[in-house]
Amino acid sequence: MSGHGLLRSLAGWLRAGQAPIWLVGVISGVVGALLTAGALLAAGATDGNTPAPTATSRPSGLSAPTSTNSNPAGAPAILGFVNPSIVGLKLTGATGPATGSGVIIDQAGPNAYILTDDALVSAAGAGPQVEVATSYTEVPGRVVGSDPSSGLALVEARMGPVRTAVPGSAAELQTGDQVYAVGSAVAAGWVGSGNYFASGTINDSLNYLPPVNGASFGLFSMLVANLTVDPSADGGALVDSSGKVIGILSSAGSQQNKTSVTYVTPIDTAEYELNPLITTGHPAAHPWLGLLQGSDAPAPTAAHGVPGGVSVASVAPGSPAAKAGVADNDVVTGIGSTPVPSAGVLIEMLANMKPGQVVTLSWVHDNKLHHANVTLGSQPNAVNAS
Repeated sequence: MSGHGLLRSLAGWLRAGQAPIWLVGVISGVVGALLTAGALLAAGATDGNTPAPTATSRPSGLSAPTSTNSNPAGAPAILGFVNPSIVGLKLTGATGPATGSGVIIDQAGPNAYILTDDALVSAAGAGPQVEVATSYTEVPGRVVGSDPSSGLALVEARMGPVRTAVPGSAAELQTGDQVYAVGSAVAAGWVGSGNYFASGTINDSLNYLPPVNGASFGLFSMLVANLTVDPSADGGALVDSSGKVIGILSSAGSQQNKTSVTYVTPIDTAEYELNPLITTGHPAAHPWLGLLQGSDAPAPTAAHGVPGGVSVASVAPGSPAAKAGVADNDVVTGIGSTPVPSAGVLIEMLANMKPGQVVTLSWVHDNKLHHANVTLGSQPNAVNAS
């Protein structure tokens, strides 16, 4: 059915009194999304031939797509490819309502598991009632668990067949890559805004954000996207140019009063979190190396036979890295026999390690290559970096 045909059907549905009450409140957002998509399609791009990713459901863990050969080109196709995996979330708890987006990341039978921004859960307060909505349905949900230190929460809802998002990895990113932020049109309609979809570039860096507004937890290993989205998109997806999800949009940028900057929890961290949250409702302990701020450094390590590294801007005092001798302005080049050519690769590697694991760390200090065995610690709640 064409966009105009769908609009006519919706209008008739409303006139006939057959639409559920909730749809009246969100129809403006849905119509806006359809008009936006229609304008994009009229410009010469189409998502009609973009194959839908299929996923194999399993009780816990990330569903692996059986086919990921789709390669949507440009903003309209990206929006069409990712949008079926995005939902609107409304949480009403002890401190009031909170609205945002979520990403369907896994399914077990009729139950869909949805990743979102932990700040949404915190804003609602204790014991929130959860509404999960798409453009065609609204169902109750529940908060399975959350992890303030990674900025993630997991919601479960009984939704029947759904399309799960296709995960990528921070390791695939390079600074300056084109990225897209995709939030929920329904959530945007709830709050009367429309900037739930935006494009920008990735700043492939590793960032620690200290606690704000009296919180007890800092945020670790966050990526940065150079773009701005409406708060209704917080908890939605940051995707690459192939439509793969590389992270969950965080509200931390607005909390830190950063403009034109969106912080993102890497999907690698989210994958690490998924099983523990589903099975226990609690996050697993994160490994702790102690690099607080870092960015890609392709040139300084070439003389030592490695293609690049992570330029360390800040090391946590007393951390495993600091005890090994890593200092500010050093360049981390490898863990074990694996090179670390970028901050994204470092994030991906650490996400698959555990506290207590012993690794061989390689880094350049004063133009000399160093190696040391390092025992990873457990990530603290927050760090005093002064």
